[in-house]
Amino acid sequence: MEKEKELKRAQAQALAGKSALLEGDYENALEAFKETGETYRQLGDKENEAFQLNSMAHCYSSTDRPLEALESYQRALNLLKAAGNSIVQAMVLNNIGLLNVDLKRLDNALNSFQEAFDIYDAIDDKKGRALQLQNIGTVYRDKRDSKRALDAYFKSIAIFEELGDKMGIAFQCANIGYIYAVDRQAEEALKWFRKALPLFEELGEKERVELTKKNIENLTGRKT
Repeated sequence: MEKEKELKRAQAQALAGKSALLEGDYENALEAFKETGETYRQLGDKENEAFQLNSMAHCYSSTDRPLEALESYQRALNLLKAAGNSIVQAMVLNNIGLLNVDLKRLDNALNSFQEAFDIYDAIDDKKGRALQLQNIGTVYRDKRDSKRALDAYFKSIAIFEELGDKMGIAFQCANIGYIYAVDRQAEEALKWFRKALPLFEELGEKERVELTKKNIENLTGRKT
């Protein structure tokens, strides 16, 4: 009976945290998630404790506290491994990777994205694989390793094409175009930017349309 009471209290706390989060009240959301996580820890519920740590990490990240976010994500990851929840593990690894990219810890980011890719590969989640390949490509781009960046982006676009995912295709076209532009291969860059442009237009991605047009103009010297 006492356990049921504590469980209901945890659920109410979690709901309060989510409500605060929706309102952009990160501090109150954080406190609610901390309390909820502690309740689940006392109940021995590793998976739900991990979910609260993941939400805490989001609050830390949103308030410019990346190191605290990383610590919370890592604690969540350890609990999820113990609970055997591989799908959420991959999501947390993705978040850890993105934070490490922001912190310029590129090798750490690469390891997280690769580990997430391996999980998605094991469960045959094609979109998950494609997104992690995109992330891996971006890390190699930031490391100025064009060959490996292109290899990852081409593998990613092949999966997105198989899935018929126009957004994924458009982003990989733009990513590939960017690498060729940086490498001063203007014709190849233009080819890929011109593939990306109509897709972004069709998808209503106005900012991406303008950015892609600007990239084309910079390469051609003519307004698109």
